Amino acid sequence: MNARIFSLVFLISVMLAGFTTLARASEVSGSALQDEIRALKQMVLELQKRIQHLEADRVKPKGAETSATMTPAAFKPAKEATAKTPADSKIVPTRSSSVKVQKTAKAIPMRGDEKPEEMGSQPPAPLDIGGHKVRVGIAGAIQADMIHDFNALGLKPGDGQAREFITANIPVGGPAADITNRTAFSPNQSYLSGWAETDTPWGPFKVYADVNLMGSTTEPEFQIYKAYGQWGWLKAGLDYTIWINQAAIPSTLDFEGPNAAPENRFTQASLKIPLRPGSEDREFFFTVGVEDAEGDMTLPAGVTPVDQFPAVIGKFSYEPDWAHIELAGLYRRLKAEGTGYDQSIDGWGVAFSGSIDTWGNDNFIWGLEYGDALGAYIQDTSGLGLDAAPVSPTHSNLRAISAFGAWGAYQHWWSKSLRSSATYGFVRLDSDFDLWPQTAGTGTYKQTQYASMNLVWSPWPPFDVGLEYLFGHRTVTNPTAVDGSTTGQDHRVQFTMRWNFGWER
Repeated sequence: MNARIFSLVFLISVMLAGFTTLARASEVSGSALQDEIRALKQMVLELQKRIQHLEADRVKPKGAETSATMTPAAFKPAKEATAKTPADSKIVPTRSSSVKVQKTAKAIPMRGDEKPEEMGSQPPAPLDIGGHKVRVGIAGAIQADMIHDFNALGLKPGDGQAREFITANIPVGGPAADITNRTAFSPNQSYLSGWAETDTPWGPFKVYADVNLMGSTTEPEFQIYKAYGQWGWLKAGLDYTIWINQAAIPSTLDFEGPNAAPENRFTQASLKIPLRPGSEDREFFFTVGVEDAEGDMTLPAGVTPVDQFPAVIGKFSYEPDWAHIELAGLYRRLKAEGTGYDQSIDGWGVAFSGSIDTWGNDNFIWGLEYGDALGAYIQDTSGLGLDAAPVSPTHSNLRAISAFGAWGAYQHWWSKSLRSSATYGFVRLDSDFDLWPQTAGTGTYKQTQYASMNLVWSPWPPFDVGLEYLFGHRTVTNPTAVDGSTTGQDHRVQFTMRWNFGWER
């Protein structure tokens, strides 16, 4: 190493020592020291670049000249980049059935499902469009599921086999409960997503959209699943409810996932505010937003729900590298109108959920929720008219239905290519109401339980092969028993093959 390089290395060492001292002092100093620290960082980066140039000149053979321009091949990496799927690629498609009007669903795995090994080198440079650097990407999966139900899973004997495991659809009696051992093949969970992002003086601006085949619960049906824009901390469009902690969605092969998770989607607008804006470690946030969550009520004939104003949601989140924990609350105002009928009720809810990294690549997920008029928000009850209902068939006064839900999951990595997830969910509603005759022959929802366990093997990173066992149990209110029965259950086995792909620039 020649004298110039030695001098530069010595200077950098001295500057780094000074930088460390200033960094410690910054805990008690003002903004002036912070500006000096940033300037020193820039100087260090520039000096490192000079060292690299000097080293290149020293080892270059005699007679070789530095070329002002180099061919693209000179910059080609030794290994082609493998694009990583964006964080919001976890898809949760909509469900549809003869009973459920609103569609909700389970998504392609998100946090906790990424492989522990590196997927490739850094992506190539962004596109240059109109003088702006634009980063773009696509991601998706081609998936095939083979599903076998040992018991019935549908409220009508003529219904097709559900492609997702909806515990609210387990019959408790009647002809549907006699149907057993059905097998189906489904490509419904295949999806495609795309995004584009550019920097602005007010923060990055990003647009995102994805489509899938989960428009129907029994047949492949195309649908636009998500579409939103995000500018800095501001977000607007169609996405999961603001109320949900997206990091607390368990990884299941089944599309629906745990019955209690509020994986519903609404048109929304929200603002996420860092609670320590001057700190480099932004771990605490407050999010506030509104969304168009229509009232999902059981109403007398001739009475219809009326939207008074959007649901209002606020939540605090703690987001260090090893966890994502949220405490959320929501408020809704529901109204119903008809000839000689005009009633309004309040809806509210609180939720506490999170995901915590444990040992190795393992993680633990949990969620708790409670409130009134949450039928449209809970995965299992959306579309069943369980936000509110008349007190009884003879008393038409509207009453909000109380609900409680809980779910938990643990994911364990047996090796770099083999993982398992165990998931449980529980939902219980206030049973002091009666939706008969609307639920005649099917029973009025009281509670359900969901459990699943899987084993997923990734022989090479883009490809997954998995096997999952699922169990569901449904209970209806005593006055609405079907053929004298108030309980029903189903066992399911699902085999999945999935090819994940992605590209970004």
